[in-house]
Amino acid sequence: MEPMPLMLLLLASLLTAVVWGFFHANPKDARGAGLHCFNAAILAAAAGAAAAAALPLHADALARHPDQRFMAVYLAIMAGGSAWMLVLIAGGLLRNLVIFRRR
Repeated sequence: MEPMPLMLLLLASLLTAVVWGFFHANPKDARGAGLHCFNAAILAAAAGAAAAAALPLHADALARHPDQRFMAVYLAIMAGGSAWMLVLIAGGLLRNLVIFRRR
């Protein structure tokens, strides 16, 4: 198998694990609208970071090598997925250790 499909499969597996961990590591004593709003804000920030990482990279790759469209899409997916995971991990740590920490 070629390396690109394997890397996309690895990214999909990591994304699944990070999203699962983000939602299953909610603080036990934090319930209600505050927790849901914070989770929604982190997801929105992750989507914004993913778009901010992927779109300029995709445009630059297409401008430099218009004949390699697949590589531009691949790079954008990898950069966006990595940014999504980093923001989700950092947001989950912020949520659990600072905002909704145990008393």
